[in-house]
Amino acid sequence: MCVPVDDPAMLCWLQTQLRVISAWQDELASRPDADLRQVERLARHHDWLTEELTRLSPYRQAA
Repeated sequence: MCVPVDDPAMLCWLQTQLRVISAWQDELASRPDADLRQVERLARHHDWLTEELTRLSPYRQAA
């Protein structure tokens, strides 16, 4: 099965993933025993996903 990345449902799912990552980052930041490497990996993934969503946004608006 192939789902187009610019499909509105896929974009909504990606935005949900971004919110989950943000919540996960907030939780880790509040823990004194947080693994800083994990926090950094989440930050990089959050930045990457944000960039991807920004890049895909014109496709969503054109539809």
